[in-house]
Amino acid sequence: MFIKDVNVKYDNKVIYNNFTIEFEDEKINCIVGSSGCGKTTLLNCICEKLIKKNIKVAYVFQEDRLLPWKNIFDNLKLVIKSKCGKEEVNNRIEDILNVLEISETKFLYPNELSGGMKQKVNIARALIYDFDVLLLDEPFRSLDMKIKNKVIDLIRTINKEKKTTIILVSHDKDEIKSLTDRVFLLKGSPVEIIEKGNKTIVDNIFSSIIR
Repeated sequence: MFIKDVNVKYDNKVIYNNFTIEFEDEKINCIVGSSGCGKTTLLNCICEKLIKKNIKVAYVFQEDRLLPWKNIFDNLKLVIKSKCGKEEVNNRIEDILNVLEISETKFLYPNELSGGMKQKVNIARALIYDFDVLLLDEPFRSLDMKIKNKVIDLIRTINKEKKTTIILVSHDKDEIKSLTDRVFLLKGSPVEIIEKGNKTIVDNIFSSIIR
């Protein structure tokens, strides 16, 4: 998947200048870089470019972005195709809530949930959508280790079964090693790709970030 001509400027600061990146199709790609270097900005640009091409994108944001006037069931139902029957809709929602161990939240509203619970719903909403590309912006940071590992396994399974392209932003070295196929280190102003490769380069990449 080829993303080109990314141009972003905040006030007088150029973040991206004709930036180009090629992700590996049907694989799990990871974007790494120091805090504030522009990783989330890049995900937003990727999302915008893909939607313009009518590519279906699921996006797990750092914040939940749930509709506060709808309960959890109705928030999830919004992303399921209207042609799906009522039973299929119910089953898909029940299944993903059970996997994430939050079935009890089905008829609760976002303001009744903890931050960790909201993040689980955020993940559930993305994973039940019939997407072509999945964008993940630090999706696991509010999760306990048990649920985090379950979600990682689920994402890996979805990637293998549906042959979807996944792009992850993460600061967690172990998470990256366990999940990703391809890693990109971003750095500089304007942002450039300093290093890229498979998961064997992760240790070197993190040493570079620290430096």
